[in-house]
Amino acid sequence: MHDSVELGQASVQGTLDGAFLFCSACEAVHRVTRSDRAPIYLPDGTSIAADDLQEFRAAHRDHDVRLLERSSDAEMISQPRWDPMCRIAWEVSDGRKEFIVTFGRIDVETPRQYSILPGRMVVEREFIDVDAETLHQVIDEALPNAAPLRKVQALVDECRRLASAAPFESVEPLAESREDPNVQLACLPDGVARALQAEVVRAFPSGESERLVDVIDGDLRREIPILRLTRDYRIDTR
Repeated sequence: MHDSVELGQASVQGTLDGAFLFCSACEAVHRVTRSDRAPIYLPDGTSIAADDLQEFRAAHRDHDVRLLERSSDAEMISQPRWDPMCRIAWEVSDGRKEFIVTFGRIDVETPRQYSILPGRMVVEREFIDVDAETLHQVIDEALPNAAPLRKVQALVDECRRLASAAPFESVEPLAESREDPNVQLACLPDGVARALQAEVVRAFPSGESERLVDVIDGDLRREIPILRLTRDYRIDTR
């Protein structure tokens, strides 16, 4: 990827959508989006034509402007994604150097502001936990008023033990937690599901174990995400 880029007007709607332009001389960054040319509306309802991309190009016309694109799925986010005040950090690259771009608002009325610094995101810790409340509900629905609470809790504990020992990469996320976007939700991977089924057969009578084995194979392995995947990053600027 070239150090300096030349942008045609058509690029805004094309392959550059979502990429970042970085002026290394001014350490300024702009994200190319389809809303760059959205008008600005005044309190009286009238609108003013705007083109954020062209403004950035004009301000940095004679500078070294680099094209940066997201280089990994690594992300740091301060609060729920639906919150307009959330701050997000991504890892981006020009093909040779890595940068961290951070964006967010200072208040809900202002557009997002972008900042950038050299660096990369490093995994600090990653772990898998079980949504015990949801798992309890699934078991209760499969065995209404049948299994003793101690046996249900023992099964939940065994599920947590098996999940925590599973390789992080073996679990495929299905969705993002609405309350905490740093947490991904997932169903049981095959290895954990099979081990949990073996524990069910060992610990529960045949009638109960058959129902639980079916629930694990169907609901918990395919439909109901009871695992919570957390991967925490730190920024390395060395």
